[in-house]
Amino acid sequence: MMKKLLAALALSALALPLSISANEGPDAPKDGARLTKPVPFAAAVKKDGKWGAVNEKGIIIIPFSYDKEGLSLTDASKQEEDLDGEGRENLIEVQKGKLRGFYNREGKVIVPISYENRSIWKEGALAIQESEKKITFYRMDGTKIIDKTYEQVSDFQNGMSIVKENGKYGYLSLDGKEIAPVYQEARYFEDGLAPVREKGKWGVIDTAGNMVVQPSYKDAGPIYSEGLLAVKNGKDLWGFIDKTGSEAVEPAYKEVIPVFTEGNTAVENDDKLWGFINTKGEVTAKPQFKAVLTEFSEGLAGVKTPDGNGYAGPDGNIAFMADYNQLYPFEDGIAEVRDGQVTEVRERSGFPISIGIGWGWGHWFHGHHHHHHHRHSGWGIGIGIPIWDPWGYGDETVPTVQVKRGYIDNTGKVIASPSNDRVFEATDQGILIRNEGKYGWVNRKGIFTAHSVYKSLIPVEEDGLLLAQNDDKKWGLLSMADGTEVVPMMYENLYSIGNGFYSYKVKSDWGILSKDGSLVTEPVFRGVATCGDGLIPVKTKEGWKYVDTAGKDAIILKEEASDVTSFKNGRAGVKIKGKWGLIDKTGRFLVKPAYDDIDIL
Repeated sequence: MMKKLLAALALSALALPLSISANEGPDAPKDGARLTKPVPFAAAVKKDGKWGAVNEKGIIIIPFSYDKEGLSLTDASKQEEDLDGEGRENLIEVQKGKLRGFYNREGKVIVPISYENRSIWKEGALAIQESEKKITFYRMDGTKIIDKTYEQVSDFQNGMSIVKENGKYGYLSLDGKEIAPVYQEARYFEDGLAPVREKGKWGVIDTAGNMVVQPSYKDAGPIYSEGLLAVKNGKDLWGFIDKTGSEAVEPAYKEVIPVFTEGNTAVENDDKLWGFINTKGEVTAKPQFKAVLTEFSEGLAGVKTPDGNGYAGPDGNIAFMADYNQLYPFEDGIAEVRDGQVTEVRERSGFPISIGIGWGWGHWFHGHHHHHHHRHSGWGIGIGIPIWDPWGYGDETVPTVQVKRGYIDNTGKVIASPSNDRVFEATDQGILIRNEGKYGWVNRKGIFTAHSVYKSLIPVEEDGLLLAQNDDKKWGLLSMADGTEVVPMMYENLYSIGNGFYSYKVKSDWGILSKDGSLVTEPVFRGVATCGDGLIPVKTKEGWKYVDTAGKDAIILKEEASDVTSFKNGRAGVKIKGKWGLIDKTGRFLVKPAYDDIDIL
């Protein structure tokens, strides 16, 4: 468990200015913030070199047959998204050799041990790649969505997946109904409609497969937006049709940005100048820009003018200049900007998704539906280019180190300048900045609440606090709101143990304090670990025990425990004489120590 704790702390520190030196302690519990209702208890346990799982009574629910076991065994970069969604925490992934599968927490096989590659869980569905590279779908209840396989698929979006069979595209619904793969190309459904290409022409079908707009267009946009779909006629001019197929915007433009946001989009004339139109087809800004760099957000769109980059309103008037190499949309009053030598490296990893959909939109396109930070790739209308899922799964662009991030507000005021050594991703409460080797914190209005004078600065968002280390290598706590010292800079180490509590170090001993700075215990422990279910594991010379959030003894074990886990769902792991067991919150052993390792899932 010590190795697990150290690994977890090292991983969490990758996005922080320094690695935290972990004190002795158990594995931190998994984040349960996504849970909307309790799930059955399950603990992964290891015996004789193999993993299985037990329930809260110690009954084996997953046999000891597996080399790996966890809530998600997919790539670390995909795990957060993979674990998102109702019901997902009820599933446990296992691996035997190179093959993986899923159980639920009751021990039912959900997906047989049969795949090396899979998608993430999305809309309650999982795509797996079986033998001979064929792909099929499972639901969370263990049933197959359809008893057939496909060459390629997309994630489910609005209840439909794009599927490919024998070189043609069709659709599969979550209830297992198929629109036969007969199309040359197919794109996502929105508002019950999707563009498809048949015999070289584009039309529109509904979810029953009925052709509601007959194939007559040379090309089409990726998706309906605000009730309109971009289409290209035989004269190579773009316009927009409504859901009935009527031309809401007459085809008259050399190029268009085919997705409306905030009732507006951009169009290009024969002189290669861009302007704006609304959903009625009315020109709100005559063509005047060399390029349009972002969608509309909070009433503004990024544009390229002869004098540089800036943001403009729907009428084309420049709100302010923003002469950075890259501009991005506003979100809650601020927008990311990037400066420097712009070199984007495209990364593809994970499960292959929907090759041949035909629009390479990157950030702008998937941002029409979702917020995924750091998947910026500009617009880049890639008609006909094979891509993966256009919402970004498995395909993202990563800027090289020459590019520096900054933030501005919707008046053009600099919130965090790209001229800093590094500007970290903005959070709901502010932005971490490093400059000349020191760290500071600026709020979303651009006011420094902690100046760039700290050797280390680690945000604890849930408490509104900053773990700060000064030049004397002493730690304290600062308020994110105004930078006041909540805890003086006097400790040799300090870190969050969750639930509004912190562990501090004086000489070689550890104590506990609360987020308001009040001491819960004196520094009398050899180690302190993560708080769970209102109990905090602490290590004394007699071994591990648990105290409550007032610092009073809650569980004193009869035998010396060499290691423990934090409590989760009323259970904790305890290691005695080299073996792990499970206790409840009274300290009673529900499972006698018998296992080589344990991980409460």
